[in-house]
Amino acid sequence: MIRVEILEQNRAALRPFVMLPFQLYKDDPNWVPPLIGDQLRSLCKNHDDPRRFFLVYDGEKPVARVMAGIDERLNERLNRKYGYISMFECAQRPDYARTALDAACAYLREEGMENVIGPSSMTADDFSKGLLVQGFDGPPVLFNPYNPSYYGDYFEKCGFKKHRDHLAYFMRMDEFDQHALEEIVPRAKKRFGFRVEHVQWTPESEEKLLHSVNRIIREAFPPEWEWNVPTYGDLRRAVKRLRRYYRSEMTVMAYADKRPIGLVIAFPDYNQVLKKMKGRILPFGWLHYVLGKSRIHGARCSMQFVVPEYQHKGVNTAMFYEAYLGAKSLGIQWVEGSTVDETSIPSIANTEKLASHLYRVYRQYEKSLNEVCPE
Repeated sequence: MIRVEILEQNRAALRPFVMLPFQLYKDDPNWVPPLIGDQLRSLCKNHDDPRRFFLVYDGEKPVARVMAGIDERLNERLNRKYGYISMFECAQRPDYARTALDAACAYLREEGMENVIGPSSMTADDFSKGLLVQGFDGPPVLFNPYNPSYYGDYFEKCGFKKHRDHLAYFMRMDEFDQHALEEIVPRAKKRFGFRVEHVQWTPESEEKLLHSVNRIIREAFPPEWEWNVPTYGDLRRAVKRLRRYYRSEMTVMAYADKRPIGLVIAFPDYNQVLKKMKGRILPFGWLHYVLGKSRIHGARCSMQFVVPEYQHKGVNTAMFYEAYLGAKSLGIQWVEGSTVDETSIPSIANTEKLASHLYRVYRQYEKSLNEVCPE
């Protein structure tokens, strides 16, 4: 008998929710297990926005899950009534997916929402969203989703339609024309009066850097983006979560005099280490982490912003060039640029100029909550 449970937001209740993917992906060589303790801590935290966790059982066996939530700040900014879903996982039966998605939609409908979008990121940094619909040939890069190909079919069978694609680009370091930029970048800096510096994140510099990052994102943020401008508090929480992955060699900021005008953040692909840790730091996960982090040969460039007055003046190129040199010094052999919203034509054009090619697509779906899930 198939049934769905609404879970309390505590470690004991959410543990089967967190552990379900370990069962579903146990034979999939591309799946990268999340750190169980980190995920439980994150899910058990109190949040201002409403959210609910659903776990589907077939008899006594968990077979599907989903989280449904409401981003009230985003709804207020965009003047809409949208809910979102996240963390969807499902065994290979469409009725399991239908049970989970129906429960999520019913909850959001009861809360007065008119539409639902997802899968969406649960974190303010927005690094992970959509279902993988193209590029199943390898493990995901740090923070990006991974799922079987049938997930998209299940969403469509339940009445969801494409909302928006988010694109990932791949670039081999040895295919990047470093010499072409060695003359261009200094000329651009001189002509437009800016400089680029690697970000040295220390306890003493943290507050100033957070304010600089917040200012850059706030000024460069397109008003139509379906993402909140992160507050200072959002950034502090993100830094706490991401600090273990940070490398100054691949994090750069551009300045015009004392004004911060641009930012590029790239992370080593710690998924190459996390895969070996199997979700646990103890007893030997920490050893894999310590020994493996120096052998990482890939990276993800996940964030780049330039304030409007300095766009199309070589700032993006100069920042990427400095980050490229830093990545090269770490032994990085390839970089994924992700994810780029398919509606952001300038970002796509800038990314494609950097000897990169589209290799993965992550799709968000949407559905009117006035519709019922087709049988």
